[in-house]
Amino acid sequence: MEWKDFFHETPIQIRFNDVDGFGHVNNTVIQEYFDIGRLHYLKEALGADKLWKDGRHLVIVSNKTDFFQQTLPDDQIRVLTRIYQLGGKSLRMMQWILKSGETAPTATCDSVMVGVNSGEGMIIPDDWRSDFNQLEKGRLIPDTAQ
Repeated sequence: MEWKDFFHETPIQIRFNDVDGFGHVNNTVIQEYFDIGRLHYLKEALGADKLWKDGRHLVIVSNKTDFFQQTLPDDQIRVLTRIYQLGGKSLRMMQWILKSGETAPTATCDSVMVGVNSGEGMIIPDDWRSDFNQLEKGRLIPDTAQ
């Protein structure tokens, strides 16, 4: 995967309290940055009117984060987000943190999210699929085997 494979990005403002005693952004804060990127992606894809409406939402069931280099207080960073696999009841989302001017990520996050309606698993609705595909420029191939 390359940075050009992402069609959504969220700029991140590094705050004073994000930095730990070692002088870099703490790894737990990096996960918060991924959450911010995920939220902005879902809001853009689905719109605020579909997200969390009528008890329907997505829940993270798995997260794998890899760190490749430090993020420092003066870095200009952004979170790149994409859905790369869309199943029947779940999806896989990849996210990268990129420093300005660089093409290799400082950290990556691979997540699995499942559809939930009023606390029960649900099939991801067709209108959501269409919205995700539109943001991903038609690249998503539904994998209904999930």
